[in-house]
Amino acid sequence: MMNKLVDVLREVFWLKKKSKKRPARPKKSASKRKKPLNPAKPTKPSKPTKPPKPAKPALDPNLVRVGEITHYFDRIKVGVVKITQGTVLIGDRLSIAAKSGVFVQKVWSMQIESKDVKIAKKGQLIGLKIDKAAAVGDIVYK
Repeated sequence: MMNKLVDVLREVFWLKKKSKKRPARPKKSASKRKKPLNPAKPTKPSKPTKPPKPAKPALDPNLVRVGEITHYFDRIKVGVVKITQGTVLIGDRLSIAAKSGVFVQKVWSMQIESKDVKIAKKGQLIGLKIDKAAAVGDIVYK
């Protein structure tokens, strides 16, 4: 009776029958293991070293320093730039020399005291939307 109940439960719950345990195999001793023919380790052929890549020029020498970042707001990715020379227009390509490297971006939005402007002149503080992280003191080139 009990065996029939167990069989029904196995069918319903798809249980497998218990299998008999295999006897454990004896481990091979160190003396029976095969030893390599040449006990010395083979040396790997050394890979040819690649010549170092030539360093890219950090900045184009034709660029003009336009300003400097005085503040950077991390959450909204906006930098405050003091224009020290020339003008900045919407659509200009600015190069920002950050500590992590130089990156170039186009000016999409620019504000002076929370008002959108299309042009900024020498001496003004502007808010710029910046794609990558910048820091205070990074230099802006045009």
